[in-house]
Amino acid sequence: MFKNLAPGALGINKSLRECLRLATIGEFEGMDLPVDETIELVEKYSVDYVKGMYSSFNLKVGGWGLPIDIYSEENFKKGIEKLKKFVKIASEIEAERIYTWIKPYSDEMEYNENFKWHRKIIKKITEVIGGCKIGFEFIGTPSFRKDHKYPFVHTIEQMLDLVSDFENAGILLDSWHWFTSGGSLEDIKKLDKNKIIYVHINDAPFSDIEKLVDTERNIPGETGIIDLTSFLKTIKETGYDGPVTPEPFNRRVNELPDEIAVRLVGGYTTKLWENIFK
Repeated sequence: MFKNLAPGALGINKSLRECLRLATIGEFEGMDLPVDETIELVEKYSVDYVKGMYSSFNLKVGGWGLPIDIYSEENFKKGIEKLKKFVKIASEIEAERIYTWIKPYSDEMEYNENFKWHRKIIKKITEVIGGCKIGFEFIGTPSFRKDHKYPFVHTIEQMLDLVSDFENAGILLDSWHWFTSGGSLEDIKKLDKNKIIYVHINDAPFSDIEKLVDTERNIPGETGIIDLTSFLKTIKETGYDGPVTPEPFNRRVNELPDEIAVRLVGGYTTKLWENIFK
């Protein structure tokens, strides 16, 4: 496993080169790949140019967000074409980990119908990404789905069921959603390391799961409400060796100057690392 930065998760919106510099300031070991900027750089320079940028900062490529809105038919068709283009670039950069999330509800389809619909979408995506692999994030937060008609996938078990037949699809495992879905360490122990594609870490302001709001989180290790040491140790024991990315969704962090934000979040992440690898 390695400490990975997703700049947008800290409210940072800078160039790839500047974000790579910031990642080193926060003592991160990798950073996510921005799809649109990478396409521009490859078209202007080359794939080797982008690879060289990461190498010059001694950083690994973490992962990249699926450039598709799966819930818009028109955007999905356009997105598939963009995905085809970017998969070729990503494969050359050795950026094989993709991620996206699944809505934990529907106002139109009951669970089984929605399940079948998502399987068709996942099939189309997995046919395009080839040797890359995609992690789907389940949203565990009860408040996220409470005002909608039909609940959908919101636990590890349900997400595993959804992606079970796809060799290059698995889970994005987020500590917040693991915690708010009532997940256990035993749930993680059962996971095949090849089904864990990507990992998010964060903390919670309090322990009352029903009152937690998805967009109001804390820096990993800030409150200790979520047992991140046990969470990460258990993931490590599966053999997972990919990126672990802080995603605090925290207004205070977002409003900080970029260098201070990466130092703060990176510092908390490093403390967790010391507990895991001591």
